[in-house]
Amino acid sequence: MIKYLFLLFSTLSFTIVNVFDLNDVEITHNIPDYLVAGKVYDVDIVVKKGSIGGFAKFQMEVPDGINVRAIETRNSSFTFKSNIVKNIWMSVPEESEILLSYKFEIAQNFQGNGNITSQFVFIKDNERYSVEMESHKVIVGDGSDIVLTTGQELNDQNFNPNKLKIDRNIKALGHNEFEVSIIIEKDGLEGFAKVQDILPEGFEATPMNTSKSVFSIVEDKVKFIWFNIPPEEIIEVSYLLISQYPVSEGTKLNGSFNFLYNDEARMIELPEEKLIDYVEDSKQLAQTDVEPTQTEQNEIETTTVVAVPVLITEDEEPKDEEQAELIVEEITHISDPMSDIFYRVQLAAGRRNVSLTYIKKKHGFSDEIFLENHQGWYKYTTGNYPEYVYARDRRENIKRLYKFNGPFVTAYNAGERITVQEALLISKQKWVK
Repeated sequence: MIKYLFLLFSTLSFTIVNVFDLNDVEITHNIPDYLVAGKVYDVDIVVKKGSIGGFAKFQMEVPDGINVRAIETRNSSFTFKSNIVKNIWMSVPEESEILLSYKFEIAQNFQGNGNITSQFVFIKDNERYSVEMESHKVIVGDGSDIVLTTGQELNDQNFNPNKLKIDRNIKALGHNEFEVSIIIEKDGLEGFAKVQDILPEGFEATPMNTSKSVFSIVEDKVKFIWFNIPPEEIIEVSYLLISQYPVSEGTKLNGSFNFLYNDEARMIELPEEKLIDYVEDSKQLAQTDVEPTQTEQNEIETTTVVAVPVLITEDEEPKDEEQAELIVEEITHISDPMSDIFYRVQLAAGRRNVSLTYIKKKHGFSDEIFLENHQGWYKYTTGNYPEYVYARDRRENIKRLYKFNGPFVTAYNAGERITVQEALLISKQKWVK
């Protein structure tokens, strides 16, 4: 049962002001009840925090005999000392759910019982809050005396691990992109479960269908994690697999399905897939693309099939990280240069040119997009704004409504790209955060 306390910083009175509702703040985990001496366990903790921001700390205390090593810290400061794990953020990540991953290394020849406790501490409206996870009892043994601490004879009488069916399907999309879907026929499985694929070198992944799981990429592993797998008997998850380079022979995709049965960690390996087997399908897709409409044809000036997604960072706008995204396909209409100072919002950039149709379809973006070639990059922008503040407002609107990777404001003088600082000085406008 989750409980909470709060401390007021006033020393003059004990008055409750703006009491924060913690009903939605929760800590979940996949720690087995029984740990075998000498083994290593992957442990995942999810802190469901909602809109909480600013300073925060996750703290966990483990019994003797367990060494904890950090795998995914979500940009926190990690320490493990005197059986206590600490993850500290000066500014906690924005996402509503934070996934933390560790390796529990169990000492050789160690046996004993103990409890694992944890808490999530944060500041809200100058008040300190602490959300605690119910104490979790663990037994460390040599594996010969496994005891079910839940009082059940079996994890679930309706579940037979030998009847689990896991199938991975790969669909070539062209341009070194693959849609990977994994179908689980779970035969009554309940509780914790995890799908995991190991990314080949040079590949990136983005989620498509998560089926209510927590998605993450940790140590080049794609993970879909459920602390309580959905009740449906057939569950499908999928992700987009993108190669930065042409797929070479010998490129393989490996993975596994992990779950708990009778409080023991179990794993089913997924069949190894050679991605080179799908390259011919990819080439066929590239050759059979649907012909563009007349409107699209009027926009397109040249076409070049490519396949290199790129992430870049620039520093043209004050205090704003500028990143760009995606990449794949054709070059499109380049607008005539305009005169004097104006501003746009950059959506994406890459070393290779991308179809405007592709970008619009991927992001559901209907506004006009301009293409420019700047310092060896193809850059995609939208809008024409005489004042910086209007471009800033449009940037914030795009951040809120679309999933471009860090849109930012760009500036121009007589059609030539300049820094935002230069444009503000020339136009005598004020920068607005």
